[in-house]
Amino acid sequence: MKRFLHLGWVLLLLCTILAGCNNEQAKGTPKKEKAPPAAQTPKEKKSSEPTVEKGTPEWDMQQIVKSVNDNDQALFMSYQNKENAVFYKEQQRWIEEAVFKKKQGYELSVQLYNFNKVDETNGTVSFSVRMSHPQQGENTNIVIYQMMKVNDKWILNDVPFEKISSDSGNLTVHFMKGHETEAQQTLKDASDIVTFYSKKFNWKPKPISIKIYPSSDEASATVPWIGLSGWNEIGESLKITSDRSENIFRFLAHELTHKMVGDLTNDNATVYIQEGFATYLQNTVVRDKSGNVTYDPKLAAENAAKAIEVKKSVKSIEELGKIDYTDPDLSMYRDGFLLSHFLIETKGLPAFMEMLHYLTKFEYIDKRSEHKMDICQVRTLEAIENVYGPADKVSADNKNYYLNGQ
Repeated sequence: MKRFLHLGWVLLLLCTILAGCNNEQAKGTPKKEKAPPAAQTPKEKKSSEPTVEKGTPEWDMQQIVKSVNDNDQALFMSYQNKENAVFYKEQQRWIEEAVFKKKQGYELSVQLYNFNKVDETNGTVSFSVRMSHPQQGENTNIVIYQMMKVNDKWILNDVPFEKISSDSGNLTVHFMKGHETEAQQTLKDASDIVTFYSKKFNWKPKPISIKIYPSSDEASATVPWIGLSGWNEIGESLKITSDRSENIFRFLAHELTHKMVGDLTNDNATVYIQEGFATYLQNTVVRDKSGNVTYDPKLAAENAAKAIEVKKSVKSIEELGKIDYTDPDLSMYRDGFLLSHFLIETKGLPAFMEMLHYLTKFEYIDKRSEHKMDICQVRTLEAIENVYGPADKVSADNKNYYLNGQ
């Protein structure tokens, strides 16, 4: 899973805010829940809600709410725009995530309100997602979706984005009106990084969609998660917020690594390899003084030394295999980075890429990473041992390399 978090240790390690990936919820004090505009209590709604007729936007909105409350994935998907392939896929993952989160102990509810009719077949609707968890806090996130009438039925379409594309058409940036500057910079940096990764790592990227949201509230509502500053999963858009524009190159170097690793491994790489290698490339891939994208492994070595200076410990592969995105130490980033740096520095980049390619022997599982984490852990361990030998020895060598200078 590739969720973007604010990582405390990265302030020293990377000198920037690292956007990471899978406890999507920002760390620290939970956000105070926001009441949706014109929110009503159940008693108020019961007495004030008018009876709606089938075929009206209000009826269809009620059916969408019902589908989420009842975990009715088929009903929910019947209200999504099939013609918008990426959005349709993201909505399929949305309802799967909602059901998954409820099983994890989250309370999740949605409300659609403030339908604004543009014409007889188009309109917009405010969509709120309220989530709460005893440990993770609670929040209500709101986003505006387009609605369109198809065969006497009003269905959801994506956020009302504008878009620009690369010359090849393989990379598209979606953005809200007023955010053209951020969109142009994102397209420029993403295009240059993808071109560089394609040549250096022999990556043949599939079409990439990047969506820029005005705030974390809107991005979070479209996932759904309590709070995040971005999102990245194979088969979905790379979702970011407009406040990332100041450090967008480093951010994209990290997140586009996830796209690449997903393609190179059939999305079978486990979390500590995904996050570790993404952090490694975020450290080493930079623009030089001429503005060209270049690769400087010395920068990774410097940041690895800083990480050990801050905390003199290194997790073993066995320990890394037991963590997920709820890990309070965020070891998938720090220790995953240290492992990736160690393997590349001592065994070479070709061996690391061989390990990634080994994972293509396994079939693709069409699920978000957190829903297939146990399987990916087992597959990645096999790939590591096939290329580097027993995991226990790799872990011991990794620890000695950092703590004993061997």
